[in-house]
Amino acid sequence: IRGLVTCFWTIIGAYLVSLLLSHYEKNGVFLSSGLASLIFSRGTDLILSDLALVLSTAFVVPFVRVLWIGRWQPRFIDPRHTRAMVLQAIAEIVWLVFWYTWQGTRGWPWSQRCFFALHTVVNWMKVHSYLSTNRHLACSLRTREELVHHQILSKSKKDKNIQERIQALDAELSPYSARFPESQTLANYAMFQLCPVLVYEVEYPRTTHIRWGYVAEKMAGTVGIFAVFYIIVAHLMIPHLERMPETGLLLTTVHLMGPMATCWLLFFFITFDSIANGFAELTRFADRRFYDDWWNVRGLDEFSRKWNRPVHLFLARHIYMPVREYWKSIAMAATFLFSSVLHEVTVVVACHRWNYGMFFFSQMMQIPLIPLANHIPWFKDQQALRNWSFWLSMVFFQPLLLCLY
Repeated sequence: IRGLVTCFWTIIGAYLVSLLLSHYEKNGVFLSSGLASLIFSRGTDLILSDLALVLSTAFVVPFVRVLWIGRWQPRFIDPRHTRAMVLQAIAEIVWLVFWYTWQGTRGWPWSQRCFFALHTVVNWMKVHSYLSTNRHLACSLRTREELVHHQILSKSKKDKNIQERIQALDAELSPYSARFPESQTLANYAMFQLCPVLVYEVEYPRTTHIRWGYVAEKMAGTVGIFAVFYIIVAHLMIPHLERMPETGLLLTTVHLMGPMATCWLLFFFITFDSIANGFAELTRFADRRFYDDWWNVRGLDEFSRKWNRPVHLFLARHIYMPVREYWKSIAMAATFLFSSVLHEVTVVVACHRWNYGMFFFSQMMQIPLIPLANHIPWFKDQQALRNWSFWLSMVFFQPLLLCLY
């Protein structure tokens, strides 16, 4: 497949050279600088704000150590109690509202708002996963201590069932070499922040060394893909968006289908192939399965599982599985609802515009369409047809949503 990838990038490069020459013939310059001035305006403010955003997430370490695994008696809050969940929810909401409000007061252009809104959501996911996983582990630790205490007080022969439960809890609290709660340190959390993953674990599988040549390759790939991304947005998308009041919504959407689909693929490459793999190499993070073969999917449900595995694993661990324990029949609908609300809020915060929940409803429409597609006799077994329908919907509706917002 490497030859096919080389061919693809060679064709893209040739097309970009032609595009830049055409722009030079019309405007006297090869590259439009308007978007660059927008991207790098108030860059220092954005960098410092983003650094403060990341550092502020470290509150979770003392939060866990003081409230859930404190060594003095009485302990503030039993992590198994509903009050612990409420306290966690309040802490997350306050943190999220603060940073969304902070962004709204900075007066940044749309490029900075989009980046900061996305990074805020990513960091909130890490905060939620760290707190939720550690609360669960604190519950397991309390249960283990109570079982051991029960054995000591009973002064009887060791109960086999209790021993098996204690061994199972030990395996959960110490999956590899690190052990909860001793592992809950700032260094452990910092490593979690740097790893390209959204679901917290006490310890991750690691590689033996860092391949610096591989890191350099991914850094070069990030710069190169961003350059291609910039040229397409500046020369093929922004001019059509600026002319939309004259050309109309439908014609602008048609003009943007090709450039938008290309940018979407570039976003995939720069995020999951370059940046994620680069950070994985730097942290010696061994699990490099950030996506599956989403280009072969037959529908949006399969796409949501394969296109972005870190987010899929987060939703499965922290939304789908908890809901499934109580309401199995609505677990998938609840997951789609949560994902749709999160996407809508992120888009509204980034764009500073609410368009009657169009993004939300476009995602929620997947719920009736998924079972419908799986139960139409002449359609459900047509792999090629279903793949074509998926790609056509993505190519058309993504620029349509962009124009609506």
